Amino acid sequence: MSNWLAAAGFHGTMAVALGAWSAHGAEATLAPAAVEWVKTGSAYQLWHAVALLGIAALTVRQPERQSVRLVTISGLAFALGALLFSGSLYLLALLPSAQGDGPHMLVYLTPIGGGLLVLGWLMLLLAGLKKGSV
Repeated sequence: MSNWLAAAGFHGTMAVALGAWSAHGAEATLAPAAVEWVKTGSAYQLWHAVALLGIAALTVRQPERQSVRLVTISGLAFALGALLFSGSLYLLALLPSAQGDGPHMLVYLTPIGGGLLVLGWLMLLLAGLKKGSV
């Protein structure tokens, strides 16, 4: 459980800090589109920090082995997906080189992170559908 709490704490801290900055100061240094990227990244990261708290709570109950595996995969997908999705948006907003002509390599991390977030929710769905599960 402590690893999931640590992951939730990390993602929650980053989301709140960058979300507050995007609301109260980012406009002074970033283009309007970049501010929106930070806001989007912050929102998704915060929601998945809360989801990681749910993962921590689910793992304490020690449900059926198959469900534990699905819940663990879900947590890993949330943690890595939020890092890639939100982190790539933050970097795209903050790195001047990422805002040049043409797509920056970071734009390819965003959909991978988003796909992992979807995978995390799908794994929770499957865990919930398992007989005798969480």
